[in-house]
Amino acid sequence: MSSNYIFIDLETTGLCPNNDRICQIGMVKPDGSEFETLVNPEIPIPQAVTAVHGITDEAVKDAPRLTEVADTIIETLKNSNVFVAYNFLFDFQVLQNELFRAKHYVLDEADFVFIDPYRIFRKMHPHTLSNAYKFYVGQDLDNAHSAIHDIRAAKAVLEKQKEIYPELFSKTEKEVADFTVGDTSIIGKWFEKNPENKITYKQGKFKGATVSPEHKDYLKWIYGLSDNTFSERRFITSILKP
Repeated sequence: MSSNYIFIDLETTGLCPNNDRICQIGMVKPDGSEFETLVNPEIPIPQAVTAVHGITDEAVKDAPRLTEVADTIIETLKNSNVFVAYNFLFDFQVLQNELFRAKHYVLDEADFVFIDPYRIFRKMHPHTLSNAYKFYVGQDLDNAHSAIHDIRAAKAVLEKQKEIYPELFSKTEKEVADFTVGDTSIIGKWFEKNPENKITYKQGKFKGATVSPEHKDYLKWIYGLSDNTFSERRFITSILKP
C-alpha cells in the first residue's frame, strides 16, 4: 500500500482523552484538501481551557456536533495509513474515544504508522545544554558537565534568547516565568493554582477539585508516596495540621 498521509489537529475541552470532547478539528487529507470546523462538544468548555485556545461556549453553540462530521473524519482515516500530528498520542486517543462515542467506530492503531514532528524535533535536537548552546550561540560547548562552564553557557543562552525573543522579555520576570515554566506555587505533579487562586489537584480522583482537609485520607496517601516532593509534603502538612 502506498503512503497516504492524514495530518490532524484537535482543540478540546481539556486534557483528559477519556473524558474531554473535541471542540475544533483541522485536517489535511491524503489528496491535499483541507477540512476544518468548530464542533459543539455538548459539554461546557472550562474558562481555563478557553484562555488557551480561545474557543468559547458561545462560539460552538451553533456548530455541528461530532455525530454530524464524524463520517467525513472516518472516511478520511479509512483512506489513510500514515497519521501525522504534533504530539500525536493525545489527538489519536481523543479520536478513538470520540469516534466510538459518536459512531461506535473502532479506530485501531494497528492500521497506521505514526509520524510525530514533535518527537522528531526532540530526537534530532535533544534538549541538552550543549544543543541549546549550539543552537543559540552557534558554537560547540567545551567542557560540558563542568559546573562553572555549564552555568556560563546557560547565561550565554539566556542572553541570546533575550535578543531573539524581545516580545517575551519585554514582560516582567514573573510573566516570563508564568508563560514558560507555568505555575510553581507548589513544585510537583499533584497540586496547582487555578485562575481563582485556589489550590486544586492536577491529577487523581479529585482532579480539578479544590484541596480540602476533608480529603484527609487521600492527602495522607499522597504524602506517603515515594515520588512526591518536599514542597508537596510541606503543603499537605499545612492542610492537615490541627
